[in-house]
Amino acid sequence: MKASRMGARTVAVAAMIAGLCAAPVQAQDVKLTYFTGPTGGSWIPIAGALKAIWEKGDKRVSIENRPGAGLVNLKAIEEGKAEIGMGNLISTVDALNGIGQGITQPYVNVCHLANIYPQVQQIAARGDQGINTLADLKGKSLGTLPRGNTTEVVASWIMDASGIGYKGLSKVNFASIADQANMFKDGQISVSMIISTLPTGGIMDMANSRPVRMLDIPDNIYNELVKKNSGFSRFTMPKGTYPGMDKDVQTVQFPAHVVVSCKLPDDVVYNMAKSMTEALPDLVNVNAVFKGQTVKDFGAKVSIKFHPGAEKYFKEKGAM
Repeated sequence: MKASRMGARTVAVAAMIAGLCAAPVQAQDVKLTYFTGPTGGSWIPIAGALKAIWEKGDKRVSIENRPGAGLVNLKAIEEGKAEIGMGNLISTVDALNGIGQGITQPYVNVCHLANIYPQVQQIAARGDQGINTLADLKGKSLGTLPRGNTTEVVASWIMDASGIGYKGLSKVNFASIADQANMFKDGQISVSMIISTLPTGGIMDMANSRPVRMLDIPDNIYNELVKKNSGFSRFTMPKGTYPGMDKDVQTVQFPAHVVVSCKLPDDVVYNMAKSMTEALPDLVNVNAVFKGQTVKDFGAKVSIKFHPGAEKYFKEKGAM
């Protein structure tokens, strides 16, 4: 009887010790891989800050960050090689529809977590050449990024929707933003089409050297863009964004956003949405694009599926 009691006590003590030993493991039992952006790009420091925020907000979570790129990140999540990724909404929309380089069927495992900042279409034209609308670009020289970049694809869509197309221009120069700024200053191009954050250094450089007029995207062209990709939405570029800009400009944007695996537990993603939103003041110190943003910006409605955990949080906060 005594031996039996001793045996039972030994088992109980062993179970307690096992439980104590297991506790630290359970504190970080959600191991996630986060595909971020190209080395040297703006997504790297943003992702580093988000990793720290998410791990602090949910002690169960440990995250490994790896360099990536928009389409690479989506593919990694779809194939189960990552659980978190940075992306551009219009590329994600295409991937979920089975469209994109190397995509043979619609992605089903990629869910939206949160917007992080707007990528704004900016059309900077020479203010001393009588260019007031997109129609005035006929016969002019255009600068945009090299073929295959999202900026270049959207530029071609805008020119087609305007009825001019690339063929109606005197020349199309596929060049970096820095090279376009130099071409603008040297008179080699009359207009530059760039998708970036506000303000962007290249256009600021142009505006400090020659008169610049930022062009509106009218409703008929906006509607054509939405037909191409539902990730576009309206955006008002406020006056004063660039030197000499004396009125608001109506353009379009699509968000840079964070995507996650749809297979992640709801509570994990809920905590991610909560902690990154509450840390907005800290994110402003990482990148100025977060200045002035609120929970309504992070949780704004998009044309793809929210992860249920994120959707629950943003609905509770009245952002959706």
